[in-house]
Amino acid sequence: MTFAAVEAGGTKFRAATIDESMAVISEAWIPTTTPDETLGAVEAFFAGEPPTEALGIASFGPLIVDRESPIYGSVAPTPKPTWTGAPLLERLASFLGVPADLQTDVEAAAVAEYELGAGKGHQSVAYVTVGTGIGAAVAIDGTPFRGRDHTELGHIPVRRVDGDAFPGRCPFHSDCLEGMASGPAIADRWQADPVTLGDREDVWDLEAQYLAQLVRVYSLSFAPDIVLFGGGVGTRPDLAARVQKAAKADIAGYSVSHSDNAQLVATAGLGAEAGLIGAGLLARSLV
Repeated sequence: MTFAAVEAGGTKFRAATIDESMAVISEAWIPTTTPDETLGAVEAFFAGEPPTEALGIASFGPLIVDRESPIYGSVAPTPKPTWTGAPLLERLASFLGVPADLQTDVEAAAVAEYELGAGKGHQSVAYVTVGTGIGAAVAIDGTPFRGRDHTELGHIPVRRVDGDAFPGRCPFHSDCLEGMASGPAIADRWQADPVTLGDREDVWDLEAQYLAQLVRVYSLSFAPDIVLFGGGVGTRPDLAARVQKAAKADIAGYSVSHSDNAQLVATAGLGAEAGLIGAGLLARSLV
């Protein structure tokens, strides 16, 4: 069996055919421009591939994930020009004519880490991606937690670290977690590309103090077995250890399961492949 998988990103789409072991058979990288142009290129890729059994999509958000909505699987209001209302799931499912579903990119990554990555063997896996934005999801027994909408934990309010006067850069909330700790926030605060900031203790300890507040929220709301950090910033070799230390101080002994858990925070294991693998796993689950 082969499956169609699409990882829909804000700057590029990755379309692939994947086998049952989640190995990529064939793939294409497509710039994210307008919905018609981008989705047309995805369709053109699959038109040149052998038939597949099902389609899974892991997409940037926000998404309409309320199954009672007539526009389930569409892009919700977003700052990304022209993409609000784009019928992502409906269009690609209609083109391929196979069972199809979608998850947010972080939901798919959480499931992938649960099944095949650093979350394997754990019942409840929290996943955080820190890069251009901050996205977060929880997979419980391999199923993403949702209410009527998917979680948007990157936009939780955070307590400002003493002495930090940075105003934040989230266009909606200014100094929410994403506004204070995303890659662009790091760049704005320090007036430097994060990759050039090396091992500066002041930079990464401050970053860890903000991310630790998300770990505390996770600990007190979902009580996950493990919290995995992915993304360009999140996979820095020393960041998980810094967040672990800061989270222990922030939790302050309150959470029964997590106050002394030295393995609560770790680096995600699948790297840049997590989203596409998650899309493939979603497709496989439909047949």
